Amino acid sequence: MLIEDFKLEKWINSREAITKIDLSATCPKALSLTELTKITGEDFSKMLDISLNYGQLHGTNRLKQAICNLYENANLDRITVTLGGIGANYLVLQTLVNKGDKVVCVCPSYQQMYTLPKTFGANVELFFLKDDWTLDIDQFKAVVGDDTKLICVTNPNNPTGMNFDLTSVVEVAKSVGAYLFVDEVYRGLNHSGYPYSKSAVDLYEKAIATGSMSKTYSLAGIRLGWIVANPNIIEQINSNREYNTISISALDDYVATIALENHEKIVERNLKIILENKKIILNFINSNSHFSWVEPNAGTIACINFDYDLTSEDFCASLFDKTGVLTIPASCFDMNQNFFRIGYAMDSQMLQEALNLISDWVRKTY
Repeated sequence: MLIEDFKLEKWINSREAITKIDLSATCPKALSLTELTKITGEDFSKMLDISLNYGQLHGTNRLKQAICNLYENANLDRITVTLGGIGANYLVLQTLVNKGDKVVCVCPSYQQMYTLPKTFGANVELFFLKDDWTLDIDQFKAVVGDDTKLICVTNPNNPTGMNFDLTSVVEVAKSVGAYLFVDEVYRGLNHSGYPYSKSAVDLYEKAIATGSMSKTYSLAGIRLGWIVANPNIIEQINSNREYNTISISALDDYVATIALENHEKIVERNLKIILENKKIILNFINSNSHFSWVEPNAGTIACINFDYDLTSEDFCASLFDKTGVLTIPASCFDMNQNFFRIGYAMDSQMLQEALNLISDWVRKTY
């Protein structure tokens, strides 16, 4: 099976080893087991007694219950545990998409959400958000027809960091009987009000949601994600899952369980980092007239617009070559606008240093 390059990953992989400051990373500052112990009070020396066998193939009931608690209407039969969020997304698309299906993907988006359906033979239509990163629902309705099998969304959105109310999207999906697949790996990181937006699976019986320990919970290193859907869909997904997963690591299952049972504390910690760092970015934008943004309202990422006469790829490549600061061009999201994506839920001093390097570089160069 031939598949086109994953533009974002290829961009990062070719530069990561020689990066000075990485603004491509989208996970909040990673937790260590020592810090997780302080947050949760758990004695992780218990891991020494865990038997390193396959364990429960679809995740332990304790872990699945901790995942259920993040949703209004989930139960153990509606959940399967996967190898990261990217593994969850792959299984959903592999299960639902067949040759000739019509798939509509709201963009910009994580490339996996539309490249995989193309690879599986679907007819994929990309529907782009407006310049202010909002969804024109009337135009969206015109694109989604009775022949649409699946609508794909990332919410909160990657790369824009915008969380939008899914109610109108759900109504469109319902009107044609389409499945609604939402990558919700940044869910729980709303910047104001209650951190968790209502999940797609709590709005629509034909919705499928994926989640991950990587973003909201700062545990990318344990490579654990999940899928929430109706039991009949989970049964189909698990049938495919047997060919590429079998089970997740027993150690990862344990760490994820403890973290999710204390998710409020981890979210509080991460939102503190995010909101403090947003102030640093806002000061950077206010001090540099050539940059602007639509301020994100969720997650750990933002798109920074620039008005220089350069493509996003040329801008980011030159920036990296001269400063060692790694950012992601709009071209990695199949867009030709002049913006680059940054992740900002990192060490505040490191973020400030990166933005200072960008400011100095553009002042000297342009």
